[in-house]
Amino acid sequence: MIQLSGITKIFSGSSGNFTALDNITLQFDKGSFVAVVGKSGSGKSTLLNMLTGIDRPDKGTVVINGIQVHKLGESRLATWRGANIGIVFQFFQLIPTLTIRENLLLAMDFVAAISKQERLNRANALLELVGIAMHADKFPSALSGGEQQRAAIARALANDPPILVADEPTGNLDSRNASAIHALFRQLVEAGKTVIVVTHEEVSSAGYDRVVTLRDGRLAGDERKAA
Repeated sequence: MIQLSGITKIFSGSSGNFTALDNITLQFDKGSFVAVVGKSGSGKSTLLNMLTGIDRPDKGTVVINGIQVHKLGESRLATWRGANIGIVFQFFQLIPTLTIRENLLLAMDFVAAISKQERLNRANALLELVGIAMHADKFPSALSGGEQQRAAIARALANDPPILVADEPTGNLDSRNASAIHALFRQLVEAGKTVIVVTHEEVSSAGYDRVVTLRDGRLAGDERKAA
């Protein structure tokens, strides 16, 4: 499903060049649940930006379901991303002036992958799936951190993307809510989604199929759970 080949990304700064990713080659299969781990500055978030097309490699290729993502123009890239990638952020990024349901509906309006007639029912179904249907008409500020992250996951799923990527999705949650989010991710994987999570937290008990470790922009480990 996802093939990164020879990915190198170099950033320029006042103190010189910094190699965020150094010749990374990875493949992610459909329906896998993957953690990408490493210390701060190891290249985790940059790798995520390569997967989503938010950033482009200086060298190498990013191919997802046969599409050469690194070659797409900005307009086509935005359309492709909206239909194929759901993104979950550490700080939720919900629009504070919209209700939870309206946040989901707006995501569907932007991409138009779901027909107008289906959007309301889909929004309600997704909020039911993540366990916060009772909060649909509330504003984000009225929800707890764990509830806001569930809302953010529902929004990421609004256009039914095959891939979900999450950048430190449990970094601001307590252990109970973090476990609930991991259980929800596992449920999505079992339904056929590919879920890739960047995290600095302990991953041994989170149920990942695979743990990819980065160190100084290089691939330092790739451990797969035995079937």
